[in-house]
Amino acid sequence: MRKQTKLGLMDVWVLGSVLVLLVMGVWLVFDASFAKTADAKWAGNDPWYFVKRQALFAAAGLFVMWLVSRIRLSKLLKITTPLLVMSVIMLIGVMVPGIGYRVNGALRWIKLGPISVQPSEIAKLALVLYLARLLAEQKNAVRRLDQRWLPPACIVGLISGLVFIEPDLGTAIAIVSVCFLMLFAAGARKIHLGGMLGLGTLFAIAAIKLEPYRMDRIRIWQHPWKYRYGDGYQVVHSLIALGTGGWHGVGLCEGREKTYIPAASTDFIFSTLAEELGLIGCLILLAAFIFFIYRGLDVARRSKSSYANLLAVGVTSMIGMQALINMAVVSASIPATGVPLPFISYGGSSLVLMLAGIGILLAVSRQTGEDMELGSKR
Repeated sequence: MRKQTKLGLMDVWVLGSVLVLLVMGVWLVFDASFAKTADAKWAGNDPWYFVKRQALFAAAGLFVMWLVSRIRLSKLLKITTPLLVMSVIMLIGVMVPGIGYRVNGALRWIKLGPISVQPSEIAKLALVLYLARLLAEQKNAVRRLDQRWLPPACIVGLISGLVFIEPDLGTAIAIVSVCFLMLFAAGARKIHLGGMLGLGTLFAIAAIKLEPYRMDRIRIWQHPWKYRYGDGYQVVHSLIALGTGGWHGVGLCEGREKTYIPAASTDFIFSTLAEELGLIGCLILLAAFIFFIYRGLDVARRSKSSYANLLAVGVTSMIGMQALINMAVVSASIPATGVPLPFISYGGSSLVLMLAGIGILLAVSRQTGEDMELGSKR
């Protein structure tokens, strides 16, 4: 039985924190890219090349966010299965010659006319919607492991497996981590979560040992300066940027390391912030993410229905986990893996779909008083 109420006001603090991050992101994309594109013929020697595209992606993403924020949660239930099926088809399509295309050795993209789409970004949102519905329907049954958990386990395994073989171990880890956090929020028993964590760790170790390039990344992570003229080049220059920034940084647009880092406007954009605004700038960005996570979890806490609660937890943890992984990679706290910084890194499909996720979170914040009863408590 579902009792619908009039849509309330969205959480302005969630919206405000995202807008702050978005503005910081557009500025940093320009800052990290203008020196390179001004001298690049492929960019028409236009220093504004990337920032104009990022601003367009941001505008499209904000429009999608606004549309999604107006959707009733009951309608999200109806699109969950089609979205999940579409994401699986697209992840398979990436592997098909002529459909998927390779960037930096990885098959992660599908070309749709002039637009490039990363199916793993759609899959992350689809899994959050699917698990929120499933865990809300199962309710107390989440504390028992029986045959009912075989289908969802297979779906999570299928999606994370398809992302893993692109190969994209970082995103696969982020997906599994979000699923783990949603199970924790749903009340899964600690012994079951511990078993899942153990199995996941064993799988990650096996995946690393079976692929020589992953073992190379471990060695580079342990001794980056030894490989500073080879595969450790980007990590070393990222560390130099962090060290050069000191407390206050060298000043906006004055950073030098961004001209050496290949992914300065994408996966390593945090390095530019660290060099130019120093530790203070890094702490401000970190505080913005922490505030967003706090407000997202507060929306979950205030939600009367378990479905809304789990949606808010899923979207918030998806963004928070990705931000954590990115910052850890840039600071060489973990081995390098290609995960963009949410709302900050350059990229169209990632930005638009992250903002679609924010739209879901805002929709939940507008319907915290709505009590949606799904499934059985047994």
